[in-house]
Amino acid sequence: MVVRSVDFTMRICFLWHQHQPEYRLNGRFVLPWVRLHATKDYADLPEILSEFPVPHTINLVPAMLEQIDAYGMGVRDPLEELAEINTSALSEGQHRELARWLLTLRDPMVEGLPRLASILAHLRTHDRPAMTELDWRDAIVLFHLAWCGPVTRRKSSLISELIEQGAHYSEQQKLLLMDELRRIVASVTERMIDLQKRGAIDISVTPYHHPILPLIINSDVARECMPNALLPQPAYNAPYNAHRHIQRALDDWQRRSGTRPNGMWPAEGSLSMEALNVLASHGVSWTATDEHVLRASAGELFVRSDVYFPYEVQTESGPITVLFRDHGLSDAIGFEYASWDAASAAADFVRRLEERRQLIIHEQGASALEHAVIPVMLDGENCWEFYRHNGQEFLRALMQRLADDDRFTCVSCSEVAVSGHARRLDRLRAGSWINGDFSVWIGSATKNCAWSLLRQAREALVRSGHNEESIAEHLEVLEASDWFWWYDERHQAPHKDAFDATFRARLKAVFELCGEQVPEALMRPLSEHEGDQTQRHPVTFGTSAMHRNGAIVRDVALETSENWQRLRVRLERRLSGNEELVVQALGDDGIERACLVAEDELLWRSPHHDENSEWFAENELALYLHGSHHWVVTLIEEDGGGRRTSRIDLTPNGSIG
Repeated sequence: MVVRSVDFTMRICFLWHQHQPEYRLNGRFVLPWVRLHATKDYADLPEILSEFPVPHTINLVPAMLEQIDAYGMGVRDPLEELAEINTSALSEGQHRELARWLLTLRDPMVEGLPRLASILAHLRTHDRPAMTELDWRDAIVLFHLAWCGPVTRRKSSLISELIEQGAHYSEQQKLLLMDELRRIVASVTERMIDLQKRGAIDISVTPYHHPILPLIINSDVARECMPNALLPQPAYNAPYNAHRHIQRALDDWQRRSGTRPNGMWPAEGSLSMEALNVLASHGVSWTATDEHVLRASAGELFVRSDVYFPYEVQTESGPITVLFRDHGLSDAIGFEYASWDAASAAADFVRRLEERRQLIIHEQGASALEHAVIPVMLDGENCWEFYRHNGQEFLRALMQRLADDDRFTCVSCSEVAVSGHARRLDRLRAGSWINGDFSVWIGSATKNCAWSLLRQAREALVRSGHNEESIAEHLEVLEASDWFWWYDERHQAPHKDAFDATFRARLKAVFELCGEQVPEALMRPLSEHEGDQTQRHPVTFGTSAMHRNGAIVRDVALETSENWQRLRVRLERRLSGNEELVVQALGDDGIERACLVAEDELLWRSPHHDENSEWFAENELALYLHGSHHWVVTLIEEDGGGRRTSRIDLTPNGSIG
């Protein structure tokens, strides 16, 4: 136990954002992620956090809760339907589909399930795996057990017994498990409400279908943070729809729980002055975004510790409090600590908190701690797949330390908002929690095409006589951020094509409803409209389901011309300060080339005097190499926050133009 006598404690507020996009089409589920995350994360995280006297804010997306309701009413997803078929009747095609799902499991999720590990090893090493009926039935049961968090495993006697059994499951046991999982999913929302009523958690919500609020109001606002970007013209402009997303979200939680949320986490931390005005007009008392947005808004007098205070922004509809998350601490949980020993990770987090506390004292004076707050805000789902035991040991170690350490006091986001003494911010520059801009969701040929099609659908609804309420009702699912997220080439997933197909199907339905011809662009994947046909390979540091804030490398591409190849490394931005990037390329000849990139230098090393590197474009590096059938490219990013490494295997796919 750490106990110290201090004049002022440092306040910390945690926000865990729980979100899945709309996975239904024509009333049927297309993908099972809401159900899977419910039994692993939505059921577990609040229970673990409520064990400690440490307040937390759980942020919920109404569209996700609506899908949990659908499961409770008996709607099934394709994987669930597949699992309920008698295993002896499964076809070869259904075996292949099951294999694809099994291979999405992360290694930490398989720990403690040796039979599942053996099945996965077999699937990974055989193109046409020979598996018996019992193998497939065990695989189905164990896959779903892997998607049960440790709390869920302890609380369900059936799940505990099946894990203890380990293998050789019967058809009846498989069906009993699927029934038990449905029961757990259906109980998630009520359990959240119960914990809120007990004061164990605070609840905030996101606009109903998780839209990028500033872009829904007017997509041209992206010019504030992306002045050189090519944006869809004419702009998408639907402020009424933004109001409806907000009001529906507030009403939904009040209907469910009897309490109205005080605050709202905007999808992807996306805010603008117009968005703040709309939020304030609905009585939302607080909202939040990333510290990058404050840096861009504050001006020349900004100092690092300024991010650790709540700010009041005056809008036409009244004041609203804005919190700015510490993305270093948030990303440490989301991306770094999964591979650490739990106790060491918790100790490191507390060490970083103390560094920030000392920074505030140094730059602002000890008395400033009375009103300062460190917001830690992150995705509450995806990172736990990379932790042992779904992050349980880490969370318990961290919360116990915070509960025992009198240097720190944990508060909810709502408590921060009502505590007063917020600083004044005259104007907030538009941006999100990813690099402080909207480039993930707008600005490329494919994403701009999606926005333009959305605008055309809105115009079709106007022409056919629909009023504003009806137009918003038909478009709000299509305004969700996730469609545009998956059109970003940096994000890859096994079922990415399902998002494109669902988005286009929903848009087609709008045009058909209006009696208008469906645009030709909707007849094939929108990615085929991309102007640059170079095959680019996204670079991820951690899980591709999340986007690491602050990463330097965006993607790489390999082009060929006769005996030469050009390796193109596209960056999110130029390097600054103490940041460094090392690009290592190992070819068939076994010789490694390396390029060091820093703020003011580009250093190249190769045993071949005619190989070279240069800046190909403002944010794109080119390495000119002797041809090879295969390259192993290692990318190493370093800054004050640590070191990140990613490896990519490349084969020639394009020509040098």
